[in-house]
Amino acid sequence: MLLMGKTNVFRQVGDLLHLMSVLIVLYKMLRLKSCVGLSLKSQFAYAIVFTARYLPTIFHTQSLYLLAMKLFFLSTSWFIVYLMRFKIPYKASYDPKLDSFKMRYLFMAAAFMALIFHYDNPHLFIEMLWTFSEYLEAVAIMPQLLLLNTIIEQGRPWELLTSHYVFCLGLYRFFYVINWIYRYIYENRWNWVDTTSGIIQTLLYADFFYTYINGLAKLRVSLPK
Repeated sequence: MLLMGKTNVFRQVGDLLHLMSVLIVLYKMLRLKSCVGLSLKSQFAYAIVFTARYLPTIFHTQSLYLLAMKLFFLSTSWFIVYLMRFKIPYKASYDPKLDSFKMRYLFMAAAFMALIFHYDNPHLFIEMLWTFSEYLEAVAIMPQLLLLNTIIEQGRPWELLTSHYVFCLGLYRFFYVINWIYRYIYENRWNWVDTTSGIIQTLLYADFFYTYINGLAKLRVSLPK
């Protein structure tokens, strides 16, 4: 098994930003004993994304780097869901009334798209699971964005660590789009599912980026103690 496998700087930066986003959530929850401002629906959606994408092929990974990343995102995503859903004091700080997005429609839409639009290969079921994970990841952040927007509309302070988390996620997908463009130009490799879902997800973050930068400029955040 190779140490790194075939990669490039844009993918590595994207992976580091993704890693950082999860570490921010873990720090917030374990250090502050709170999940205020976090969407359980988004966290659950990401857990499903990583399970569908990584679990079927985890033992066929060609590099230690990818294996470590897969294990990290699989374990931490379900750990975060467990804390928010079942563990005190995290469960007590979660407000389901704010987390009001109808996530089931996104799951159904992603599943339908994966059934209709996917690559054909000998491992069709695994391919459909991977495609489902791509479509779902493109929209998994929507409950989190809606929750943050609701907090702002209600005049509540915008929690800083949560906004850092979402910002890192948005940059991660942006660098992955650059990675796919780079691979198309220099490696003649193109994956329309990856690229389409990545562009959609990056566009979803556009309004948040403006709000995030504007919010930091005005210091309209509540700093962690």
